Amino acid sequence: MIDYVGIARKAVECGDMVKLLEGKGEYHCEYVEYGLAGIDITDWGSILSRGIYALYNEGGYDYIPDMIIEAIKEMCEGDIEEVYCAFNVFFDIVLKERQSFKSAPFHISEQIKPVVMQAVFNNKEKLSKCFDWEGWRHSDGMWGAIKRWVKILQEDYETCSEYDMEEAE
Repeated sequence: MIDYVGIARKAVECGDMVKLLEGKGEYHCEYVEYGLAGIDITDWGSILSRGIYALYNEGGYDYIPDMIIEAIKEMCEGDIEEVYCAFNVFFDIVLKERQSFKSAPFHISEQIKPVVMQAVFNNKEKLSKCFDWEGWRHSDGMWGAIKRWVKILQEDYETCSEYDMEEAE
């Protein structure tokens, strides 16, 4: 069993939030739900709910939301893998903030949304040529995957309505 709280605690205390959110090195958490091991960079959903949010709920880590916001900003200035990771973290944060069980103890999606979406639009060409991760399922690579996820956010979670992914074509 993965000790998500321990991993999150170490990342927070060492100032390694970017590495945690990107699943780098010792912070990698393989996604193993539904027998789909190895399909993605790291298991963002578990890192957030079982790690970061659980640690935050223990108390004494009120600065975690600011750490995530700063990490997302840094990731959005990085390469295509970092932008992909930033978008996935954003997507999972929205789900956790807006689903009926609302597992997020703090809300930052509206703060990170413009930064993440600008990075996505700025990297459209690179995303459309990337067929790693979810990109293999779409003729337009990761751009197609992100378009699908934005549509889910718009239709099911009432966010990102200000972004027209088709117009960006």
